[in-house]
Amino acid sequence: MNGEIKVGLFVLVGSVLFGTAIFLLGDYSFQKYYTIYAEFSDVAGLPDKSTVKLSGVEVGKIKKIDLKNDKVVVQLAVRIGVKIYKDAKFLVGSTSMIGSKFLQINQGAPAAGVLEPGATVRGEESLALDRALARAVTSLEALVGDIRGEGRLARDLNEILTNLREVTANVNDLVSNAQPHAEKIMERMDSITAKLDAMLTKTDAIVDKIDRGDGVAGALISDQKMKTEVSSAITNLRDASASVKDVLGRVNGFRTYLKWDYKYEPLARSSKNDFGLKIYPRAGRYYYVGAANMTNTKDKAKGTDYEVLNTVDAQLGWDVDAFDFYAGVLRGSGGFGVRWKPFYQNSKWDRLNVLVEASEFTRNRSIRGRSFDNPRYDAGVDVAVNKYISAGLRLNDLAETKRLNYTTRLLFEDKDISYLFGFASLGTLKK
Repeated sequence: MNGEIKVGLFVLVGSVLFGTAIFLLGDYSFQKYYTIYAEFSDVAGLPDKSTVKLSGVEVGKIKKIDLKNDKVVVQLAVRIGVKIYKDAKFLVGSTSMIGSKFLQINQGAPAAGVLEPGATVRGEESLALDRALARAVTSLEALVGDIRGEGRLARDLNEILTNLREVTANVNDLVSNAQPHAEKIMERMDSITAKLDAMLTKTDAIVDKIDRGDGVAGALISDQKMKTEVSSAITNLRDASASVKDVLGRVNGFRTYLKWDYKYEPLARSSKNDFGLKIYPRAGRYYYVGAANMTNTKDKAKGTDYEVLNTVDAQLGWDVDAFDFYAGVLRGSGGFGVRWKPFYQNSKWDRLNVLVEASEFTRNRSIRGRSFDNPRYDAGVDVAVNKYISAGLRLNDLAETKRLNYTTRLLFEDKDISYLFGFASLGTLKK
């Protein structure tokens, strides 16, 4: 093989390789495509020549991205034979949080019809990752500043705690003034109970002798009429003693708790407070009365708030193992709810509580220009930090506005108030 042939072969092979490289790098293809235009306000860093995926399957490529007035126009080349329906959603997708971008098409329904070649569609707006992170960091900094005492949250907490101290001081003053007299009455009642017990012991012995006809007592009431009357009197005396013991048991059986709930709603940018008294006359049964959604009505709302402010709560409840059922007035309307401890038997996780409430079943009104037609359903979860404090999240009005609230609860037992309720129950003793 002479030199000229070798040079010719080398040039031929080089030309083939060069042509192949140009074909591949130039994105040439024998596949036929049709064009669709998608308009976006922002393509969030979508590059030229990136892929187009329909329901996760690659069906084409992006040919060009241009600015047209205030819109970003993306020219898509889609393989012939691939049908895209008119109600399909066009948006910028990503292979991962830091991965490459592509144009994602979420397929629509056949009934909407097929997009024709050259059609222009409106793309779905997407928030770039860097801007989303910046927005989240800004919100987090605002929340931290609020907690540290630089915002309304801290001011509300200080105001409520000051009011709580004043209420507790007034209650303690009332109890301290009434306690000496109540203690004397209780001591007197204990003395009477002891004497009744001794009397009943003796009367049992007397009745036994009467039944046998022994001694002077038996002789005095040998006739049946006298015996019946004496037995009846002793029975009444025994019933009276049992009644006194029952009342004294109720005095010592009362338990009362002061409860304060703090709720902060980010969308409304406002906070509300619930304050009330939980009264247990006996184990497993309680009454709750208090005020709900307390706030200063003169404060200007920074966001839209759909809650009914400054209402009342009045409920009857039952504690049954892991469940707490209650019904009555919830935020000024009829309703019911249940709190559940899913890990009731587990000492490590029994601090977790799940809450579900339903109320306002006949609601049909407008609030802040928005119509509310569905009953109100709330759901939430909280974790007890200790026996006094718990914190959690709550979703309000799931059928309508779906508002997230951050919640904090303080609950502590006040034995002085329990003592007052127990003392008041002495009035139920029949004369």
